[in-house]
Amino acid sequence: MAVPSTVAIALTTLLYSAPEAPPEEAKVKEIFDEWCTSCHSGGGNPASDPSEVDLDVPLSSLVGIPSAANGKPLVVPGDPDASYLLLKMKGGDGMEGEIMPMGDDPLPAEQLQVIADWISALPADAGGGGGTSTPTDGGGTGPSSGGVDDGGGATPKGRKPFHGTTQVTLPTTTTLGKRTLQYRIDHRFGRIGTERGAFGLDGGASMAMGLSYGIIDGLDVQLRRAGSRKTYELGLKYVPLRQEDGQALSFGGYAALSYLRDFDVANPWVGDFQLMVSRLWFDRWSTMLVVGYHLNTNHDARVLVDFGDGNPVPAEDRRDTMTMGLASTVWVDKKKRWGIDMQYVLPIPDGSTPNVFHYNGGDSDPEGSKAGSWALGGSLKTAKHVFQVFFTNNREIATNLYAPGGASGNPFNTPGVDSRNPFHKFNFFLGFNLGRQFTIKAPKGRAKASASAGGQ
Repeated sequence: MAVPSTVAIALTTLLYSAPEAPPEEAKVKEIFDEWCTSCHSGGGNPASDPSEVDLDVPLSSLVGIPSAANGKPLVVPGDPDASYLLLKMKGGDGMEGEIMPMGDDPLPAEQLQVIADWISALPADAGGGGGTSTPTDGGGTGPSSGGVDDGGGATPKGRKPFHGTTQVTLPTTTTLGKRTLQYRIDHRFGRIGTERGAFGLDGGASMAMGLSYGIIDGLDVQLRRAGSRKTYELGLKYVPLRQEDGQALSFGGYAALSYLRDFDVANPWVGDFQLMVSRLWFDRWSTMLVVGYHLNTNHDARVLVDFGDGNPVPAEDRRDTMTMGLASTVWVDKKKRWGIDMQYVLPIPDGSTPNVFHYNGGDSDPEGSKAGSWALGGSLKTAKHVFQVFFTNNREIATNLYAPGGASGNPFNTPGVDSRNPFHKFNFFLGFNLGRQFTIKAPKGRAKASASAGGQ
């Protein structure tokens, strides 16, 4: 029997049409996109860190979640005065810290009223929890650390294993997130172990600047320029398994193609491949193992090889380098913003003579250090900034350049330096990394479509 066309249209509409987001919520999303989501997006757990409130999500997911500042719920359906999210924008008794948006004028009264009207219009069961939903602990140690809660409200993601996308030089399993741009500066001062180096500040510096962009969640592309060897590096990071999404650990890879345009360099075109696996333990300790293979890592254009007759001759050195890296961060403060950071990279020899791998100078530098490279320091995360400062024995930043190992040996014994000042004898470098993230807004048409999907 044929189904009447009107009935077919009704069934099709019921099965396939998605209700649009309520008008009040769409207006609030526009306000947040204008003022807030540049800092408050990309996941996180607002119950453990106030700066991790994600406003680039279906807004019903904010219902009932307590603020880490004082435990008050961010949004209470039907009650703007009891909603800490609005209080944080208006100011008044019970508010902790600065009025949002930070560093800017308070929102206009008419925009605050739009947010208040949205909260007033929320039904008691908004968010699926009736205002009683509880966020995860942020540890990301089980299935409850990500995904969607049983009531239909989006549960905040767990914390990412590392705050930054790089741990000193090693790529981490942390990615930027969809439509997120990062500008980054990596800097190494001169070697500390010099008589007139002013703790390395007056010595020759090595630095790199770069941009990274999150294409989708778990997929970043990077382009950077390092001063050493005038290196251009184009990299791609893919992390399909992410602990912040509820997995037991994070796993991914990084691949890079680099060009060294210095006029006096061998092997100018190189490639690098790294696999990373990490885990956040107890919500305070992150660990990561990185295994890498790096192509044509000796860039010295004046390699001499003695074949046993006492007459060294020029030769090409197209050996590769294998590495094993370890990274770790321990967060020491209540809000988990301050961290103690460690990194160690060991170029792996194969034990033969001559060695088929280039490592720590390899056969081209028999006097070079074979201890690998290390770094020790601290980091701070604030909103969209990640700042890291450390000591290291490797001044290189580009992947193919840091792989063969450290640029100094014993950190407390500098050859050729004889001084009564013990600081002159230190044999390492002071460095820092600074990253700033920016959220790239979707075109208006796509943003409206996303808002409609969020209202389902």
